[in-house]
Amino acid sequence: MAELVEHYALGVVHSITDLGGMYNLNARLHTETGDYVLRIHRPWVTMPRLAFEQHIKRLLAGAGFPVVLPIPTIKGADVLSHQQRLIELESFIANDTPIKRWEHFPAMFTLLGDLHTFLAQEFPLSNVVPPVVSNYATPVQLIEQVEQTAELIANSPSSAKMIEIQQAGEICQVVLQMLAQQLPWWYAEGQHLPLRLTHGDYGMDNVLFCEDRIVALLDFDFLDVRERIFDLAYMIYWIYWRLEDVRYPELAPWQRVRTLLDAYNQASDQPLSTEEIQALPLELIRVPLYWIAEAGFLPDPVQAVLQQKDAIAYALRLFQQRDALGKAFALS
Repeated sequence: MAELVEHYALGVVHSITDLGGMYNLNARLHTETGDYVLRIHRPWVTMPRLAFEQHIKRLLAGAGFPVVLPIPTIKGADVLSHQQRLIELESFIANDTPIKRWEHFPAMFTLLGDLHTFLAQEFPLSNVVPPVVSNYATPVQLIEQVEQTAELIANSPSSAKMIEIQQAGEICQVVLQMLAQQLPWWYAEGQHLPLRLTHGDYGMDNVLFCEDRIVALLDFDFLDVRERIFDLAYMIYWIYWRLEDVRYPELAPWQRVRTLLDAYNQASDQPLSTEEIQALPLELIRVPLYWIAEAGFLPDPVQAVLQQKDAIAYALRLFQQRDALGKAFALS
């Protein structure tokens, strides 16, 4: 911390608060010169990748998007390196709505439509530096990764509880069955959906509001080229997971999604196609399935899979109702 204070001339640091984050360490620094966010990246984040993210954010900021740019050090560097980790410092953006309400969501989808449109017009896909780790995979990739997770679980050390190994293995099989049933759709339609440079983690925690106005768009760690409908599906998944009773997804107000899709379309240079909206249920379902694939890369795959038991049960219920969801999402 002393080195950081020296590089940025922060003065006395009064307090440090953990802001959370699944992949990076994010901490709020309350100092005598102001409040800042310290971002410490994982070891796999390279300088070329981080430079790409910063370039995109500068383009967005220049176009008026509420993007937070890194603060340069006294010597003008945008990034520091410490113990094989890259470090950024940003201004802390005051916000007052940690839990979003339904009335906030149309504005968020309007911003997403603007974001996709701007990136498509201003940045060629051939220049993208992809992330080493993200939260996305195609059904084909997921099958391979979940099979690896299942194999690791089956070969767990003898010290692991047999009942937990069995339960985790059964969850993997449920996921594999859902993915296998998606393959015909993926080969026929899914892999041909429109691709865009997408945010990758567009969710309730990464769009900040203050007095019902969007004041910041955060976290471009997963920025990459994907089918653009996945960006919308990711956000919609988290809205319903956090705000509705996931035990009974059939009772959730899924028709409200139409309002969000309309808000996106009004801002987009290319309104969503019928095929994209029809794909939305399967894109939604794929969000939690990735976590089972990811479990194979974690220290304890058995516990990592068991932690997602409720999410996979929810995904299965959605999968069983995918036709009804498709009708609920259809725009007139």
